[in-house]
Amino acid sequence: MNIKILDCTFRDGGYYNKWDFTDALVGKYLHAVNAANVDIIELGLRNFPQDEFLGAFAYTTDNYISTLNIDKSVSVGVMIDASSILSSNLSIEDAINSLFQDKEKSRVDLVRIATHFDCIKQCKRIAEVLKKLGYQIGLNLMQPNAKSNQELSKIAGLIQRWDVVDVLYFADSLGGMNGSDVARILSALKSGWKGDIGFHAHNNKGLAVSNILTAIEHGVVWVDATILGMGRGAGNAQTENLLLELEKYQLDYHASALFNLVLSEFTPLQSRYHWGESLLYSLAAMNNIHPSYIQEMLTDNRFSNKEVLQAVEFMSSIDASHYDQNLLLQARGNISNKGSWSAKNWCENKEVLILGSGISLQTYKQGIIQYIENYRPVVISLNIKHDFPKNMIDVYASSNESKMLSEATLYSQLNQSLAIPNLLLTKVLGREVPINNLWDYGLNIRQNTFIASETGCTLPYELSVGYALSLANAGGAKNISIVGFDGYGRDDIRQIRMNELLDLYYQQSHVPVVALTPSTYHLSQGSIYAGKV
Repeated sequence: MNIKILDCTFRDGGYYNKWDFTDALVGKYLHAVNAANVDIIELGLRNFPQDEFLGAFAYTTDNYISTLNIDKSVSVGVMIDASSILSSNLSIEDAINSLFQDKEKSRVDLVRIATHFDCIKQCKRIAEVLKKLGYQIGLNLMQPNAKSNQELSKIAGLIQRWDVVDVLYFADSLGGMNGSDVARILSALKSGWKGDIGFHAHNNKGLAVSNILTAIEHGVVWVDATILGMGRGAGNAQTENLLLELEKYQLDYHASALFNLVLSEFTPLQSRYHWGESLLYSLAAMNNIHPSYIQEMLTDNRFSNKEVLQAVEFMSSIDASHYDQNLLLQARGNISNKGSWSAKNWCENKEVLILGSGISLQTYKQGIIQYIENYRPVVISLNIKHDFPKNMIDVYASSNESKMLSEATLYSQLNQSLAIPNLLLTKVLGREVPINNLWDYGLNIRQNTFIASETGCTLPYELSVGYALSLANAGGAKNISIVGFDGYGRDDIRQIRMNELLDLYYQQSHVPVVALTPSTYHLSQGSIYAGKV
């Protein structure tokens, strides 16, 4: 049996950590894959400079590769995206030559070109330029399951006539293939292509290793895998599991050489980034939804579980096979929630004080209490589970689904009013909740929008502070003060979203907001200790 195992952990896994792997992990990985007798390591992407920080494996330059301790027996590969070459505003020759030098000056042996079917014809010239530089060429066909046997055969024959590609790959891009799909595509490609064929499996349905074994039985030579399956969306076939399966063929692979790397290094990464087979990835695969949509929603705290399911239902009704961030925002904007309570004049011409849950709420607790006693603002609390005096709170408010789940049992015990989108609350809990004084103020989510209306608000995120600001605005507040909103690090997504919300608020509202305890948000800063003039 002639098999080549290509491990592309740092390339495909980089979609989770911006291709930024530690030097220590890189060293352990290179040692382990060499000991396991993996044939090829695809280290990463070869890319033009991007306008954000990405780690070394987003670029995988020859200079960086030269710093790595790679055994001479291991072949090294990198991947390029045909669309990035074609959209570079350079000729194909200049684009390739800006990224690659002659093979004799580079440790790279293999360059794989990833392409959608609409770019295949232009890939001929990309492959020719790379071949002239001395590299082995792989061509990866993405989303082939959407093509008929006739289309696949025709494309394969075209690539065969180029006489420049060394291995023709097909990828289960959306993770929806089963064994019969693999066999069908292979048969169609073989009718036009006579060289080696490779297969890149995704694990949305937990079939990646099984599909690879099917592909091998039908003549595939090159197969991809990653350590613990780390890769975009649900991830890939697990290298260690694949090698275990191949041991029955008495091939010279050693799966056990990877075990410590899996357990000590990649299991913690999986706990952090949550790739792997799941219901949502399976649903995406069954409905031809690009896995990046699921990955983005699972790592984005704007989306509750119910909202992810609603977004999947929406995207199932349209063509979502290509990733487009605008489509993800459109899916979220499709979620709506109307209210039945009117906020008109409830706090007219009064100061509203909003209590957050930052450490400063406790640090300055006595000062805040004295402020409330002296100036008698209307107090909105965004948190039930704190020890702030309940007799000083007028209204509790929440628009966050996670908070609803954790605090739902306390809602019926409140003496104060509770402002909450009741339809959303019922959806989250799956039942009606008895609330003594319910203010059913609606919530809608829409990108780049802050609207506070009489019966509901529209926000960019389900942040409860935005909900409270809307209540105060719709109720006619004179001014708004906030305490306990400390902030996070500059690059923390919670900091970024809060500031985005505030910036939108300032564009839509003339009701001033000031932080009376220390805050790093985009807020005017005052102090609970300052007197009122």
